[in-house]
Parts: sequence; structure tokens; C-alpha cells
Amino acid sequence: MAEPLFGVSELQPQILETYAHLWQFETWLRRMVYVQLRALDGDAWESKIRAGAAARPKDNDKRMTHMPTPEDDVLSFIQLSELRRVVSEHWKLFEAYLPPQSLWEAKLDEVYAIRNRVAHFRSLHRDDLPRLKQFLRDLDAGFWRFCTAYNDPRPVLPQSDDPVVKHFLALDLFAWTEVADKTWARIGHADPNERFAVTVEVLSMPWATWSVPVAGQQGFLYDVTIYARGQSHLNYPEILRSTRSLHQHIVHICLDGGAKLLRFTVPVCLGEAKVTEIIEAFDDAARNNLRPGLDVRPDGAVQAYADTLPEYVLGPQNPLSFLTPGMPCAFFQGAARTSETALFPQAGRL
Repeated sequence: MAEPLFGVSELQPQILETYAHLWQFETWLRRMVYVQLRALDGDAWESKIRAGAAARPKDNDKRMTHMPTPEDDVLSFIQLSELRRVVSEHWKLFEAYLPPQSLWEAKLDEVYAIRNRVAHFRSLHRDDLPRLKQFLRDLDAGFWRFCTAYNDPRPVLPQSDDPVVKHFLALDLFAWTEVADKTWARIGHADPNERFAVTVEVLSMPWATWSVPVAGQQGFLYDVTIYARGQSHLNYPEILRSTRSLHQHIVHICLDGGAKLLRFTVPVCLGEAKVTEIIEAFDDAARNNLRPGLDVRPDGAVQAYADTLPEYVLGPQNPLSFLTPGMPCAFFQGAARTSETALFPQAGRL
């Protein structure tokens, strides 16, 4: 006879498995909503969310000062019903990732019922878990596109055509160069004594129309990476501390195993002046917190550090910081068929 899970004989394995799939679905839906709203409205992104839906749950959680958690984002405290409303009322932001809206709404009715059964400790129907797995398989390709697009920035060509990209062009040691008619490549020669490099490219949402310059437009994020060159690394805690006042304008800060680079994304709609100010501040912070030698901590240690910080800080094991279009996989790995490649099951906080 099998040992009971966690010593609780009444606890059925399919209940925990169902919860795990629901957790992953809601976590990634919140991330998708967050990125799209930030690309649309920048600092005003929370205006699309009914503040009252999150205020009381967040206040109740934060008053437990003896048992704090790092979550601070309003999306971490709203119900699935509010997420559903946001997606429905702003469908154009999500239609490239999700099934047809009528099908999405119908399937969410089923998911909502399953979620409530788990959340309120009721019994499951025998088909609830298979139904949920099929739902996730139907969503898999769309969420994979969302995640991989976040690691597939587009350069402005020529780089001088956008004022923000142009402002930092001198720091891009291997700038894009037209090597043939309409054919561009990163080429160049860097001084071996140069300690830093900075690249500024653009993430484009599928509902946005590309035009240059992109500065000030909705539907885009500047994707900025600061590289520490040579035998050196970045002091992440000090950089985050010194830039804390600017984090409200940032979509994500991505930490790297080895602390060789700092990547962050900024809504383009904030405008040229504000974005330039933000990038300059992070560049200054990085230069002031460069440390000699290599950081030999494993990715898991950096991920563990990121997990202690608010949701907008991503560690090296979070797929939003590394999964690219050249990495095919089953995104919702637990729902994948056995013939499909799972999405890094050892990854940290998804």
C-alpha cells in the first residue's frame, strides 16, 4: 500500500496535480496580462484593473508582518474572474496568444468550476484533470509564443533612427552595420580594456504596428542589456538598491547566472526623455558596482535570490529570461504528452 501524501490519507494525488496545473496557468496568465498592459500604458497600466479587487486581499496579506512574502504586484492579489475581465475587455492585446474568444470563454467556465472545487476542498469530477490538461495543451503554443517573443528583441535599423537607441549607440561595442544591401550584422572591434557594453533593442507586441522611430509608441518595450566584460561581475544587490526609485517604471529586471549582465525592459510609451533617464541611471549603477573576479555561484543560487524579490525581478531559471524561439518545447510541461519535450522541469519559480 502506498504511503499517504504528506501523511494525509484522504488526500488524493489528482487533487494536487490539478492544483499544480491551475497554479501554472494562473501564474502565466498574470504574467501575460502584466506585460501587455505595461506595453500599452506604461506607468498607468494598473488603470485597466479594478483597484478594489486587489486592495483588501493585499492589505490583509501585508499586515501579517511576521510572515511576509515578496509579492507586491496588484495582479498577484486579484481573482481569476478579474483577470478574465481584463482579457475580455482588451481582447486585441491577447488574441494572438489565445484560442478564439468564444472558445476561450467557454473553456474558462469549466476551468473556473474546477478551480473552485480545488480551492474549496470539494471533490473532483473524474474528467476534471483530463479536461484541464487538454485546456493547457490547447493554450500551449500561444503561451510559448508569448514567452519566447520576450527573448527575441528586434533592432532598430539603422540604430540612429530612434533617439533612445541612438543616445546609447556609442556604448554598443558591436553595433549593427549594413554589410550588403538591406543586410545587417553585428560587427566591430572592442578595446580589450573596455569594461562595459550596452545594447538597446525593442520587443514588439503582436498587436502593435512597427514604425521608426519607436520612441513614445504603445505596444513596444525597450530591451536593454548591460554587459560586464572581462574578469569582473556585477553586484546585483547594490545595483537594485541604488535604482530602487526607478523600479516602478521597469517591466522586468533579469538577473544572470554569473552576474555578467543586467537586462531590463522599459515601456517605450514612457517617452524618450524618461527612458533615457532610466537607462542612464542603471548604467551608472552598474559602473559603480562592478566587482573584480568572476561570480561562481550556480544559477540556482541567483534564482533563489531573485525569488526573494518582487515579481518584476526574474532569475536565470525563469523562462521569461531565457526561452527563445529556437527552443521548441511543451510550455505547460505537466500537461504535455510523453512524446513532447518538457519545459525545463528543473526551472525555478515559474
